[in-house]
Amino acid sequence: MASKSMRVSIYHGDEIRPRLKDYKPFGQPVPHGTDVKGVFYDGYPQITKQEGSKPEHSVKVEKDVMVPMRDGVRIATDIYRPDVDGKRFPAILSYFFWGKDAQEVTRWLPEQEYWDTPFWDGSLETGAIDYFVERGYVRVIPEPRNFGKSEGTTPPTTKDIYDVIEWIAKQPWCDGNVGMIGACGYAAMQTDIAANNPPPSLKAIIPFEAIVGTQEHFHGIFDCMRMNIRTARHGNDHLMPEPHVSPTLPIFNLPPEELEARVQEALDHPDIKYNPRFYAILKYPEVLPMVFEELIKSFHPRPITHLLELPIPDYSKIKTPIYISTPWNELLYTWQTFEIWEKIDSPTRKLALWPSKAPGRPFVAYSDEILRFHDYWLKGIDTGIMDEPPVKLFVMGINKWRFEDEWPLKRTAWTKFYLHPEGGLSIEPVKGRPEPETFTQPAPYLDPTVYCLTYSSEVLKQDIEITGPMALYLEASIDKTETNWMVDIADVDEKGNRMLVTTGYLAAEHRALDKERSLPYRPIHPRQDPAPVTPGEVVEYAISFMPSSNLFKKGHRIQLIIRNQDDLLSRLGIWGVYMLPGMQTVKHDIHFGKSHLFLPVIPADKK
Repeated sequence: MASKSMRVSIYHGDEIRPRLKDYKPFGQPVPHGTDVKGVFYDGYPQITKQEGSKPEHSVKVEKDVMVPMRDGVRIATDIYRPDVDGKRFPAILSYFFWGKDAQEVTRWLPEQEYWDTPFWDGSLETGAIDYFVERGYVRVIPEPRNFGKSEGTTPPTTKDIYDVIEWIAKQPWCDGNVGMIGACGYAAMQTDIAANNPPPSLKAIIPFEAIVGTQEHFHGIFDCMRMNIRTARHGNDHLMPEPHVSPTLPIFNLPPEELEARVQEALDHPDIKYNPRFYAILKYPEVLPMVFEELIKSFHPRPITHLLELPIPDYSKIKTPIYISTPWNELLYTWQTFEIWEKIDSPTRKLALWPSKAPGRPFVAYSDEILRFHDYWLKGIDTGIMDEPPVKLFVMGINKWRFEDEWPLKRTAWTKFYLHPEGGLSIEPVKGRPEPETFTQPAPYLDPTVYCLTYSSEVLKQDIEITGPMALYLEASIDKTETNWMVDIADVDEKGNRMLVTTGYLAAEHRALDKERSLPYRPIHPRQDPAPVTPGEVVEYAISFMPSSNLFKKGHRIQLIIRNQDDLLSRLGIWGVYMLPGMQTVKHDIHFGKSHLFLPVIPADKK
């Protein structure tokens, strides 16, 4: 049976907008007692009750205060507090090892938009400093043990976070109430301590852009952005401080002959053999040992060890008031934020879902929202935030916000959109047995062009909102034993402009499903040895997309893009945001009949 290939197009990463360029989030006050159900707001809605803290203090800085831990090790800590003697204030801690002295830049550098400036530094993630001090909080930013001016030669643990919090609470400038804020790694430390014996003085945490989790949403493709973050090749990221004594990574504890065999296996793989940078990383493991370890482990995935060698937290144990948040369609954060959120069973949890892609750095966005939460829990000011529904989300397409009572939304109408020959996408099933459609991706060292197939709905006759988790069930065959599936959903307007809604990934060798934990809208793939594909065999691939929210307007189209590479020559590619490219030429046949998107359609509000 011949395969059609006339529709193959070229995927240009820069032609699909991954985020809103001209929208700046802002808080929109909502009078207390207002019926907010189903109401859209221009800004993120804030039910107002009592007035929150106002800026009325200047900032006093104390550098390198040595804080003792229970084992006698002292950690260097920077303290920013209101310049007022004899008065106590609540404190806000940010704890991670991006370098406390580097975080000072947050005090004077304006927020830089992601990829639109050469001065966006993804490591500036403690949250605002002066903003909170001026409003009556003490900001505390330590250097973890074994880093910078801190003492110690062993990795930090949650015991240190516990000790820092209780030390803060006992200081003459603190009223005994401590909260935490911060993004990414600074967020991970918050969920860790809240799930592992939280200290009594910890009253609330705000882990925006949560990371780590158990990473249940495993797709099997090596994420090069993590490596580029660690080597300061992601945007303008600064290099993380080096520990005084680097711990021996688990990979180096393997018997020498086993480690040598695993390295050779990786070196022989086409994706490494034809990629000089990664080939060199494996040849010289002492240069980038953490990347070396991650790369070797990627060939035989196992349940992850946690950051700082901690056990995986049991997030169901989190009872500390928590406000967790993520941007849409951000690989580092979106899946993991929902994973943590769904495990927490507490009436004091809040979730905010904001516009697509990473916010600016320094991380100072949503400071007014953070203030409302900490004012409530640390100062006892009834700002109104706890009277709000637990979920606050941004709907792309119309660029509006609204409240929700749960996630996923109970009113969701789960709908199948079938892939049709000649690029169709419809709720109508495919008739007969059409021939498959084909695209061939050359090895990128021969041709860096990224090829793809697209499937689009008819022009929409009415608005359609899609909000929630979603999946693609793709029947396909390939002519090799492996490939990477990368799939996008885009909103295409009347002029053909495309806005990225969400993306999903799956290495074909990791197609096995965890049937006990998977749901139709959230397939989960276990971390296990790869299972090569039989060339020519038709296989169903269940590919999970990052949850998202978008209203496709009347006159627009819903479009699915199927490819197997990222565009390394796009702006994101140059910034180091890409998956490890496959280095084989692979022919992909897309089969029809069962291939479909499983989308969370939200019925229109008839109010």
